[in-house]
Amino acid sequence: MAEAITAESGRRSRFWLYTPLILLLLVAAAWSVAWFVIRNRTAEMLDTWIMSEKRIGRHWTCTDRTIAGYPFRIEIVCGALSLKQGAVTASFGRTEAIAQVYQPRLVIAEVAGPLHVSDGQVTVQGRWDLLQASIHASQTGLQRLSIAANAPKVTVTGLLPQEIATSGQHLELHLRPNPSRASEKAYDAALSVKQASIPQLDALIGGTELTDLNADVTATQTADFQGRPLAQELERWRGAGGVLDVLMLSVTKGPRRLEAKGQLNLDEEHRPAGQLNVAAAGLDGLIGNITGSRTGGALLGALLGQNPRARDKTGAQPQLAPLPPLSLNNGFLAMGPFVIPNFRLQPLY
Repeated sequence: MAEAITAESGRRSRFWLYTPLILLLLVAAAWSVAWFVIRNRTAEMLDTWIMSEKRIGRHWTCTDRTIAGYPFRIEIVCGALSLKQGAVTASFGRTEAIAQVYQPRLVIAEVAGPLHVSDGQVTVQGRWDLLQASIHASQTGLQRLSIAANAPKVTVTGLLPQEIATSGQHLELHLRPNPSRASEKAYDAALSVKQASIPQLDALIGGTELTDLNADVTATQTADFQGRPLAQELERWRGAGGVLDVLMLSVTKGPRRLEAKGQLNLDEEHRPAGQLNVAAAGLDGLIGNITGSRTGGALLGALLGQNPRARDKTGAQPQLAPLPPLSLNNGFLAMGPFVIPNFRLQPLY
């Protein structure tokens, strides 16, 4: 009798010894089933979204799509990603989007080049060493989009008579709806480009040094953007009374520095229009372009504090000095009463 009691007690002790392991196996099995259910639902939701986009004219193609990430993530990988809407086509290289199972509205993506976007008239081509993006969403839509790229190189043809070719060391872009200007359908954008090569800027203000550029802007009437051809989107934006509030534009190019604030829009001829308040240092080359005389520009620049050699005894950069307002009107660019000769603002479309 005593031996039977001892054996029963041993079995019970072993049962409690293995209980945590059994529970762990049950939880793992349940989690595995749940993950595959989430994976299948993700695939169904993605297919449904692609079909809904197709009904409104946007055709997405995800080549060689795979969905993985077990056990805690959902990873969607496209061997190549492309979009076609009317005359607009866009394509990327390998694209990988990742979301944690417990935080599905935050998506981290890594996109490989090359980029090719065209509407039949304007073509944008781009390459980079690494491009990553984060997308914060809610039930009401996009909350924030952030993009960071190392060594970006972008070429634009068809927008201006000459090709626009730029490159940089690092680029960051942040985009979000403006919560205080929802009635204006406004979005905020912050752009930062480090060590950029911009030949058009070299010709305008002089020097071949690399450029650091920072911009904080708010654009109204942008929430209705539908991915139509650029000319149609710009005309819709102009017709809706869209404006671009330049909260801060900062350019540093060697000893040359510029800061600007103001407001821009498009006139009836589809040209940039508006006014910017400018403060600068070392821009005697730009003033020479305005006056049409390098000698006169250097003299006037010195009077306005724009001598790039005017540093203090500590070797610091010269202080920013205010310039006359920069006006864009009827296709002309003027600084105060001086109209820049041989320079006309062309229609953007």
